[in-house]
Amino acid sequence: MRILMAIAAAAAFGLAACSQAETEQAADDAAATTESAMEAVGDAANEAGEAIEGAVNDAAAEVEAATDDNEATH
Repeated sequence: MRILMAIAAAAAFGLAACSQAETEQAADDAAATTESAMEAVGDAANEAGEAIEGAVNDAAAEVEAATDDNEATH
């Protein structure tokens, strides 16, 4: 009977060790995924900023051209 209890205890410790390793791996995977997501958000924000800058510059040029009183510069 003690042998069965020892085997069961060893199996439980083995499962606990696997679960701990799996938990640590899942945490590492989550951290890597979070880092990748943060980089993607940063890249998207940068691209959005550049698009906004281009649109503002285009709008400013249009306003300047529309309000220019000199016919020679239209």
